[in-house]
Amino acid sequence: DMAKMGSTATRGEVEATVLFTGKNTFFGKTASLLQTGDEQGNLAKLLIRIMMVLVAICLTLCITVLIYLLASGTDVRSTLSFAVVLLVASIPVAIEIVVTTTLAMGSRQMAAEGAIVSRLAAIEDMAGVNILFSDKTRTLTLNKMGIQEQNPTYG
Repeated sequence: DMAKMGSTATRGEVEATVLFTGKNTFFGKTASLLQTGDEQGNLAKLLIRIMMVLVAICLTLCITVLIYLLASGTDVRSTLSFAVVLLVASIPVAIEIVVTTTLAMGSRQMAAEGAIVSRLAAIEDMAGVNILFSDKTRTLTLNKMGIQEQNPTYG
């Protein structure tokens, strides 16, 4: 049998050999998994997809308006100026700011309830969860140890 770091011998004596240290231990591998926070969350990927579709629609409409105004004999300078203003006004640049602000407000409300949120992407990930499995000790929800009877829920 292998003892993990933090194991305690309650009685007797033990002789052990250290097999792994640092990143090669169980806790080291777990910590390295938690450190990879550079990836985009599901919500960020969805927002990028939505923004790309909106930008494509905006470009199509602006090109259509530009061609229509040029074909109807409007001054080229006025037509280009109008098309650029229309394009700049229609691109959704503030959508990421609105979503980040909303997530931050949700994080603040969760902190008021006693939840610890280390990064906003965690809220995004939890929003996409259908079933949450946790241990029986309730350390995830109440931050204190306790044993609960089995309550399966099926939805």
